[in-house]
Amino acid sequence: MESNKLILEIYQGDPFSGACCGPGTSSPDSLEKLRKMLTERSQILKKLQEAFEDEIFLKSEIVSPKRWNYPEHVRRLMAENLPLPYIFINEQTATIGRFPSYQEFLSLIQSFGS
Repeated sequence: MESNKLILEIYQGDPFSGACCGPGTSSPDSLEKLRKMLTERSQILKKLQEAFEDEIFLKSEIVSPKRWNYPEHVRRLMAENLPLPYIFINEQTATIGRFPSYQEFLSLIQSFGS
């Protein structure tokens, strides 16, 4: 990885963690809402990668309670029981508890890139 790239890290909760038997036990409306949310997030990340492929390194992970080897900046927020998702730019907290829109990501990248 090039040293002049911003590092954009996204740590999200598992969208299926509340379903013991998989998503098939949910109502059709909740499944559609989940599908829409996952599709929107995927499209935002794809647009960011395309727009900033030479400027940012994008890392996105699902947080698992069975895993403990997260970076210190992630473990610190986890220890405080702060809600996911966590968004970091160059290990600095950018947002907590909500997934930014594409425009919000652009603003964050611009503010950290200056």
